[in-house]
Amino acid sequence: MTKPWLINADVGEGADDARIMACLDCANICCGAHAGGWDTMRTTLALAGRHGVLPGAHPGYADRANFGRTSLALSPGELEESVGGQILALAQTAAEMALTLAYVKPHGAMNHDMLADGALFAAILRAVVAVDPALAVMVPTNPRACEQQRIAGEHGVTLWWEVFADRVYEADGLLRPRACPDAVHSTPERIIAQLEDIVQNGRIRAIDGRVLDVAMASTVCIHGDNAPSVAAIRRWAQTQG
Repeated sequence: MTKPWLINADVGEGADDARIMACLDCANICCGAHAGGWDTMRTTLALAGRHGVLPGAHPGYADRANFGRTSLALSPGELEESVGGQILALAQTAAEMALTLAYVKPHGAMNHDMLADGALFAAILRAVVAVDPALAVMVPTNPRACEQQRIAGEHGVTLWWEVFADRVYEADGLLRPRACPDAVHSTPERIIAQLEDIVQNGRIRAIDGRVLDVAMASTVCIHGDNAPSVAAIRRWAQTQG
């Protein structure tokens, strides 16, 4: 019997989230920095609440022109302040609606940067703990997972390991950069195949054919701003009863 997997998606970023919310277990809600805003946060929280989807904060670099997908040269202190402010904004909005955040998932370039730099990762964890020590942090599986687990333990933070159903993986276990034209799977069939390999076998096949063990993960991301991903998760959800 396969273990239960949580399906998550980045929402509140401008796509039609109503098309996928019913298919999700977790909603990574944009905090208004790389996209969205106060009204979008409230609308997205309400949508998640109606569908019984677990809400989480999705902070990113305050760089709307690049949708938070370009690294910013922030010091650990500056990153901690920015992330903390974003999480707090969403947490307070959720509380006004009688909802409670469960976790935090950094967005885009911030997500990639924290995997490469332990000081930035620790800064994000400090920001999370300052808002609510009970919040988990969603982290992609990666070659430095042991180091990140150690840092999380030092801060008393629970990590939820994540993989992606619609992204292409490099042989080293990292996501293929979005600058590459083949970084995102382009057909629902390919996305469903990767999703099923994840949930049934705990593995992903990298771009060179190498099999990556991702059994440590517990949540799978699907992107609502990619039309094939939306079609895939809607089709797959129908098969799950």
